[in-house]
Amino acid sequence: MNFDEAVAFVDARIYYGIRPGTERVAALVDALGHPELSYPVVHVSGTNGKYSVVSIMTAVLMELGLTVGSCISPHLETVRERITFGGRPIDEDGFARVVGYLRPYVEMVEAQREDHLTYQEVLTVMAFEALFDRAVHVGVLETGLGGEYDATNVAHAQVAVVTNVSLDHVKQFGFDLSKAAWEKAGIIKEDSFVVTGVEQDDLFAIVEARAQERGARGVVRIGREFEVGERRPAVGGQSLTVRGLYGEYEDVFLSLYGGHQAANAALSIAACEAFAGEALDASAVERALGSVRIPGRIDVAGRRPPVVLDGGHNPAAARAVREAVEESFAYDRLIAVVGMLDDKLIEDVLAVWTHVAAQWFVTALHTDRAAVPERLVDALIAGGVEPDAVEIVEDVAAGLASALDLASPEDLVLVFGSFHTVGEAMPWLRKAGRLPQS
Repeated sequence: MNFDEAVAFVDARIYYGIRPGTERVAALVDALGHPELSYPVVHVSGTNGKYSVVSIMTAVLMELGLTVGSCISPHLETVRERITFGGRPIDEDGFARVVGYLRPYVEMVEAQREDHLTYQEVLTVMAFEALFDRAVHVGVLETGLGGEYDATNVAHAQVAVVTNVSLDHVKQFGFDLSKAAWEKAGIIKEDSFVVTGVEQDDLFAIVEARAQERGARGVVRIGREFEVGERRPAVGGQSLTVRGLYGEYEDVFLSLYGGHQAANAALSIAACEAFAGEALDASAVERALGSVRIPGRIDVAGRRPPVVLDGGHNPAAARAVREAVEESFAYDRLIAVVGMLDDKLIEDVLAVWTHVAAQWFVTALHTDRAAVPERLVDALIAGGVEPDAVEIVEDVAAGLASALDLASPEDLVLVFGSFHTVGEAMPWLRKAGRLPQS
């Protein structure tokens, strides 16, 4: 089986949609002999910041000398990004080998159950098997949706990280944050050590109650057992002090922007300390935080003008990105290129930016889940944007070309609304020389 055939086999599962539940994955990993139990697991759930925490933790653990594999979602440019080793995507041959090995097991389980595994489920088990093959010291897993009924939740978390809880997947969880908190805390297992950035007292109480019900070893919360101390913007990121569970890491440079990424760094350090059971080597933390790069999360492509990419697609993420942009970048005008998915809180997300951006280029994304541009235009105009400041364009690439034609070197171009938007922008930016070749 070659890479294209492997991708076709996995992509065929898109037809079966998103169906929360672990029973299909449980049957498949049982047939495989439970590869997910062959290495310690750090499991990360939450509304925002999951991939950032996975990335920062990976960088720190690698600097401590560990071999780290991860499972993440969604991807930006290639499905290979969903399975990484040391932060690097699995190669095409490795991807094809895993699919070739799994295929008969997938088909056997589907025949026995008279049911089909979903796209997310097959990719999750692929990650379990690939990490087993590489004999990693630790697997860092990101939930795809929620926690309790997510495909990744057949794994047993040694450390469970619940980043935060805010509105996002309203189609699945409605507007009930308590339900979302219960779901995201479902990754907690017996003997898990729980690290959380949940700020709301009522939602933290839900996380804590689930930890007690499951027999967790302990629960620590940002602002209580660990915290971000002093923080100030710096060229290319920020400088911060993190007071961890066992150690203090002073005046460390973080190559990421915004207070939300400082909080993610604190969560990551606390989770690594919980995993290690002790304070971390300060120089390893400094090297990891100073070099970490997270594609599609306030990701700067080129200069004069800078193009900033961020996949944040819910109101809390939009507010965090706006605060980071206003704190860390000086510009004359902000020019926005935006595309969103139809099941998101479009009006609320765009409201964060309506009085910030001077010009808008709006497009549909190349997915069946895309919102039509007219819905975004209506939301912008209802929010006070002048009609002549909004233009519908054919695609993200056309929006970028138009934005850069319009922009002066002192402006800033922001590409946002969805990870699909960012993923569609990246190939164009690579051809334009604003991003390194992959």
